[in-house]
Amino acid sequence: MAQEQQPYRIPVDPREDEEILIGPFFRNIKGMFLYILKRWWIMLIGIAIFVGLALGYAWWYGTKYISTATFSVEGQAPSSGLLSSAMSLANSLGMQTTQGKGSVYNNNFFANLIQSRRVIKESLMMEGVMNGKKDLMANHYIELYHWRTGGLTHKGWNKVPRLKNFSFKPKPLNQFNALEDSIINVIYDNIIDNNLEVTFDESLPFNTATFNTRSRDYSMTMMKNMLDRSAGYYMDNVYSLNKKNMSVADARVDSLGRELKKLDYRVATLRDQSNNLVRQQGMVPANSAAREQSLLNTQYQASVNNVELAKVTLLTQAPILEVIDDPTFSTEVSFVSKVIAIVVGVILGIFFTSIYLIISRAAKESNRKLAERQQMLEQKNSGTAAA
Repeated sequence: MAQEQQPYRIPVDPREDEEILIGPFFRNIKGMFLYILKRWWIMLIGIAIFVGLALGYAWWYGTKYISTATFSVEGQAPSSGLLSSAMSLANSLGMQTTQGKGSVYNNNFFANLIQSRRVIKESLMMEGVMNGKKDLMANHYIELYHWRTGGLTHKGWNKVPRLKNFSFKPKPLNQFNALEDSIINVIYDNIIDNNLEVTFDESLPFNTATFNTRSRDYSMTMMKNMLDRSAGYYMDNVYSLNKKNMSVADARVDSLGRELKKLDYRVATLRDQSNNLVRQQGMVPANSAAREQSLLNTQYQASVNNVELAKVTLLTQAPILEVIDDPTFSTEVSFVSKVIAIVVGVILGIFFTSIYLIISRAAKESNRKLAERQQMLEQKNSGTAAA
């Protein structure tokens, strides 16, 4: 039996299909728009939810005061002549000095120094005024974050017998007991995680440090304290050691001066005794003492010159921390405006609720078409069975 010949179909130009589908496309957009309008109450609920979330974020963010400090380091490099004089003094008088390295004290060094435990802890043990009350910055921090009274997410210290009415007292860090050391470490970790941010970039000539809290007085004072402690690091450590060694050199120069005075008196006495002598043998002690006087005078002058040059060398080695933006004059307020929060909430509510309604309509249309197709298939099968 010959196969039944299939009828020939004229191919349709694809462009004609595109033109035909333009109309349904716009009708589909219009249908979606009408679908959203008919469900305006869902849109209002979505807008209300997102506005509430935006206002909640604004309340949670609150008002923060960001204290900014911009600083750079100018390293002082000693000249070779001054350095040689300092080394000459060390060799002649037996003094050892700690030589500063210009390549060490740079922006990167101070960017990490300002975040160190020592600088922050010493800054916390300095006094400051917050809300008209003068106290240690560590105690102000505890009050600022309500650690004694507690909150929704953490238990207050007043409910813990060991921590009830705890406060820091002015004392050096090396005299802390175990409890004080533990608490100040907790404060340090919290500051590093939530309050302090230091930006270092090798391509930029400056470093930028910011300190943010909900108190303008605290942010400004704490940032200034950390800058002062960082700037005083060199003077408190390297320079103080060299200055102590300089005091030893000064004492030795003074001892040379005293010996020189004694020798001057001895020379004068011998010259008086040999003033009326005829024989030259009587001048030998006087000439010997004069020669010792000349040698000691030369040594004394060299020692004095070396000490003065060494002092200048120490001063030229000290890095200078240049503060470009002082925290006292660069503290700004940061908050989320309620008006902006409402506007953003409305926009997000309309956007996400519209997406939800569009997806919901597409799902319903897909289910409806699937149901119609299933119904047609069932009808076709029942007709075939009846035939």
